[in-house]
Amino acid sequence: METEQTTLYFREGSSDKVYQVAIEPAGELFVVNFAYGRRGSTLQTGTKTQSPVDHTEAARIFTKLVSEKKAKGYTPGEDGTPYQHTDKEQKATGILPQLLNPIEEVHARRLLKDTHWCVQEKKDGKRVLIYKNGANVTGINRKDL
Repeated sequence: METEQTTLYFREGSSDKVYQVAIEPAGELFVVNFAYGRRGSTLQTGTKTQSPVDHTEAARIFTKLVSEKKAKGYTPGEDGTPYQHTDKEQKATGILPQLLNPIEEVHARRLLKDTHWCVQEKKDGKRVLIYKNGANVTGINRKDL
């Protein structure tokens, strides 16, 4: 039986990662091995099967791994565009909230008075960007959804 494998990519900001997973024969049974890391660097390797399993179980593990990575934004395309070819593709906005940069108090006071800006104290541990275009308002999380 031929080895089943896939390579997934993730690129966002300065992050450029690769994830490989494969079902490989081990005698009469199979193992599910993976490798991951920054693209172009030495990848970390491991296995999801502590001992060989039948092909049905290996395929289940393989499919679960691929689904989990795609849900996190990994894609089969080498450009690593998050959520491409997944059920979340239509929810991706292409707008990512950025990490906050400290500013001087005088600048903060100026922005608070500017009607083009609004702020809210972060209390719940979630960063959400609100984008308004005409009457259309979109809330965007850190994962571009």
